[in-house]
Amino acid sequence: MKNQGQQRQWVWVGIVAVITALIASILLFKGKTSGTAASKDEHAENEHGADEKGEQEHAAELAFTSKQLIEQGIQLAKVEQGPITQQMSYPAKVVVNTDQQAHVSPSFAGQVEKVNVELGQQVKKGQPLATLFVPDLVDQQANLKIAQENLTLAQQDYARERQLLTQGISARQDYQRAYNAYRQAQIAVQAARSRLSALGAGTNSQGRYTIYAPISGVVSNKDVVVGENVQLTDQLFTINQLDQLWLEFVLPASDAPQIQLNQKIEFKSLQTGQIFQAQVHSLMAEADTQSGRLKANAKILNANNQLRPNLMVNLLLTNPQPTVGLRVAKSAIQQVEGKQVVFVAETEKDKIHFKATPVKVGAYSGDGAWVEIQSGLTANQRYVQQGSFLLKSEMEKGEAEHGH
Repeated sequence: MKNQGQQRQWVWVGIVAVITALIASILLFKGKTSGTAASKDEHAENEHGADEKGEQEHAAELAFTSKQLIEQGIQLAKVEQGPITQQMSYPAKVVVNTDQQAHVSPSFAGQVEKVNVELGQQVKKGQPLATLFVPDLVDQQANLKIAQENLTLAQQDYARERQLLTQGISARQDYQRAYNAYRQAQIAVQAARSRLSALGAGTNSQGRYTIYAPISGVVSNKDVVVGENVQLTDQLFTINQLDQLWLEFVLPASDAPQIQLNQKIEFKSLQTGQIFQAQVHSLMAEADTQSGRLKANAKILNANNQLRPNLMVNLLLTNPQPTVGLRVAKSAIQQVEGKQVVFVAETEKDKIHFKATPVKVGAYSGDGAWVEIQSGLTANQRYVQQGSFLLKSEMEKGEAEHGH
């Protein structure tokens, strides 16, 4: 019995050993398989990364032959040292010439019966703008009629007394009394008419008062509607003559010496980019004590109905002392991925390779031809002076195809 128990123990030990060896073999096989797969994945990743890097380098650089450059109109130049006449920009505003502006208010307080013009309408001097019904005008016109009736009676009395005096029937003092009453009646009528004429009212308008345009121009403000009651202090219309506008701007006191009276200056429209001219009309004698800025006005010379009051523009002033530094043609600067770049050219074998090189630009020349390069390029490097936009398009086209 004892021997049989020992034999059974050895049998179980053998079974456990076999199972252990089998498990170890399985684990070892899986480890090798995982290692091989990882190695393959790593190799594939390296190859894919190399491909991507190669494609990125290919996308970042373009190559053309000399013949292709001529066909595409691409012209090269060298980065050079040269003067850059800097053009400075200051905010400015187009305003109306207050000497050619009219604020229209009524001469009577009354009720608006009719409005004859619209906002923005071109009007001529003497054109009716609105009609008011004025109770006070009714009284004044009635007083004129009374004065005219009194004048008629006084004239008849005077004529009768003069005839009687000639016939020796009437006394001299009666004639003199009639004459004085007649003259007083004449003065009363003349005063009533003058009062109405000074206020711009007619004598037989039945209480209607018409407001007329004092100048020719454009109705730029209209604050009146039919039915409302207006007062003497109300400004109902503003009329501007837009054929003569002003340019209003302020300058730092340090830049003020660049501006002189009657000097011709340029400014640019922010809406269209068009350049206009103006002539300095007035300069403040002293700078503002708080801001240290000098206010000035200039008469716009060539508005051509393209400018309107309250438009914001940029005053352009050229620095009389140009700076000297590295410069490239303004046409060479392109925007790629949010950065300003210049396409630098390098010859390799039979092709010319172009690389978009990021640069830091400085001042732009006043004539718009040159731009200062503060970093990114060196003197005598060849770059694309004309046709850089074509290279930018080719580069973006290549990146789009790679993205698909």
